[in-house]
Amino acid sequence: MKLNLKLNIFSQLVIRKQQIHLQKVVFIMKFFYVLLMFSTFTNIVNANEDLLQQGNDFYQQGKFIQAIDVWETSLHNSPQFNTLLQLSNAYQALGDYNSALNVIKQAISVADGTPEQEVLAHSYLGDILLALQQPDKAFEELEKYLSMARTLDNKLILATLLNNMSNALSAEQYYSEALPIYQEVIEIAEDSNDNLLQIQALSNQAQVYIKQKQPENAVIILEKVLPLLDKLPGDYAKAFHLLSLGQLVFKVQAQAVNSKLNAYDLFTESLRLAKQLQDNRLISYAKGFLGELYEQRKLYPEALKLTREAIFFAQEMPDLLYLLEWQQGNIWKAQQNLEESLSAYQRAFDYLRPIRTSLTNGQRNSNEVFYERIRPIYYSLADVLLKKAKQLPNDSAQKKQLLIQARDAVEELKEAELQDYFQDECVSAVKTQITELKKLDKNTAVLYPILLPDRIELLFTTTDNLDQIVIPIGYKEIKKVILAFGKNLQRVTEGSFIKQAKQLYNWMIKPIEHEIAVHNIKTLVIVPDGPLRTIPFAALYNEVENKFLFDYLALAVTPSLTLTDPRPLSRKNIKILLNGLSKAVQDFAPLPSVIKEIRDIDKLFSNSTTLVDENFLLKSVNNTLENSPFDIVHISSHGQFDRNPKYSFLLTYDDKLTMDGLERLFRLNDLRKKQVELLTLSACQTAVGDERAALGLAGVAIKAGARSALASLWFVDDSATSQLITDFYKQLQNPELSKAQALQNAQRNLASKKKYRHPAYWAPFLLIGNWL
Repeated sequence: MKLNLKLNIFSQLVIRKQQIHLQKVVFIMKFFYVLLMFSTFTNIVNANEDLLQQGNDFYQQGKFIQAIDVWETSLHNSPQFNTLLQLSNAYQALGDYNSALNVIKQAISVADGTPEQEVLAHSYLGDILLALQQPDKAFEELEKYLSMARTLDNKLILATLLNNMSNALSAEQYYSEALPIYQEVIEIAEDSNDNLLQIQALSNQAQVYIKQKQPENAVIILEKVLPLLDKLPGDYAKAFHLLSLGQLVFKVQAQAVNSKLNAYDLFTESLRLAKQLQDNRLISYAKGFLGELYEQRKLYPEALKLTREAIFFAQEMPDLLYLLEWQQGNIWKAQQNLEESLSAYQRAFDYLRPIRTSLTNGQRNSNEVFYERIRPIYYSLADVLLKKAKQLPNDSAQKKQLLIQARDAVEELKEAELQDYFQDECVSAVKTQITELKKLDKNTAVLYPILLPDRIELLFTTTDNLDQIVIPIGYKEIKKVILAFGKNLQRVTEGSFIKQAKQLYNWMIKPIEHEIAVHNIKTLVIVPDGPLRTIPFAALYNEVENKFLFDYLALAVTPSLTLTDPRPLSRKNIKILLNGLSKAVQDFAPLPSVIKEIRDIDKLFSNSTTLVDENFLLKSVNNTLENSPFDIVHISSHGQFDRNPKYSFLLTYDDKLTMDGLERLFRLNDLRKKQVELLTLSACQTAVGDERAALGLAGVAIKAGARSALASLWFVDDSATSQLITDFYKQLQNPELSKAQALQNAQRNLASKKKYRHPAYWAPFLLIGNWL
């Protein structure tokens, strides 16, 4: 169940709230967290044994491997609850969350049954589950022990539980619910004289204000942190928190908010402590942040010097090196030195590749880490490659090579985005090599838009050409128009969408009109970037010809070229599985047109199987797919694509089919040795303007292992959906038509009816993946 549906727990938290843990830099914030947990722990227990103290000393020095060795040695005689908790923290600090999970389960098994140990152990377990990207399980685990925690005399144990519960809220972006929660943790920390806990709570509170675009409130909070930092001894914790505070001050000052705090002073003091501690990682971070500060102030020689020094101290630390090389590339690019910036970006790219999937491990805010610390590397590399290509003649072989390299960089990003969204390796299983697009026929073209901060780059590919068109419109401007377009397009009684439809056409299609005409293009395959995934290109409007784009082009979208395998659908003896749900179940409205839709489609195919209403059970679908191969799987039922794939589903009569469940159903086996050619979802929807939810829709065919999918961006009138989908299958009977052309004809036919001429009815249906 989603966190926002857990009203029972929220009702307990309305008055008494807790802390959110928000990470900023991967290693730094992992250490912050386990240090906070360790600080809380050491205030709770007293371990007098020499081995335990030796492990504590190693831990405080950041020597986690040595600490683990010592604590595991101490456990040989008999498992001790306190030692197991410490050992779990050390494994978390190393990013080994599976080992941390096993250790904490062992701690639960040896707990003495007292409420204190029970609450503490399950609090740790909840946090580890969250780090393993299981927010629902984490929240449920922590919820069980909240009431018990409030009865304890030791409020630091309560603070630990509250901290972990608020991590779950933060991970799901429930910032308004989380903000007041900090106060209770701060009060507990003040009562317990725990300065470290106060610092963390205040810092997290400021983070949320920054995310809510309230930098003035963030400054008020941050100015309370420095006096507390002054009370800390000159150790790792103080150095780390100085860096953290400096980063937050840097962020609010970037939003033109004044503060008496000075990021330069904070970074410089952290550097002094780092040198004193002789810690190369700390030194590298401090110098890197100072370099970033100088870069913002356009003091490029100083910025470059500090960044290079940071790189020197970060040797053998790829998680730092890729960020620092990226920073060096930014500095060179700001000085218009494309050669040096390209070299730096390429090094960053090479450092990132082998470690990318590990960077979000254990991150309670993994989406934020991906979008702020991983995604920009790909775009930066593509940006410089495209700038260099623009300087060359159109017929230059070097220009084409640079354009392909830029596209390949963005292709890797698109694969990474899908892997990050689905949190599995489903992408790798379907990857193909189509970098030259040799399978394009002469009447098909690919439009590959790349949205950059200062411009739109359009890469337009036909059978023998790869053209580059630059539109001087920045990311923020086009995103604003896209969001307005998507919102207005769904208002069926209004025509307010037309302004944005014209604007987007002029930016995205008008620049390639000549090439479309010259090559007699009939099908356009679009690889949408970012927010472009949230809109239907079919409804873009040519104000000169007074036509929508679908009037003269068959359209398809694909999340990635290298994840698309274009091959024609054989029309001989197509085997189709028709699933439908017309009745109201699980609080979803009925879909009365489904019965007629399934019946009409069934008549078109000689080899069909139907599962409708009471027969459309999760187990029945599983058994049917397991025992027989199908070319097409059709599902007429409510579906929802959420920004979190764990909340995405297709409704069956008795249950919800999740994305992981869909993948299992479609998995190839001994009886079913070929892929499903087409997955049709006729009543699904995504959140308006949510590009991450749209990413889930775009990737559904890949997740399911199908070559293509037909699905809708938003829920459409039940009757209109039924008519369009049925007509699509009728058109598909013609072997001369591709799937994209079949959809185009079905959309035209529906739009020709007065009742359904508004694009809200016909535009949201997308053909995703293989267009043939």
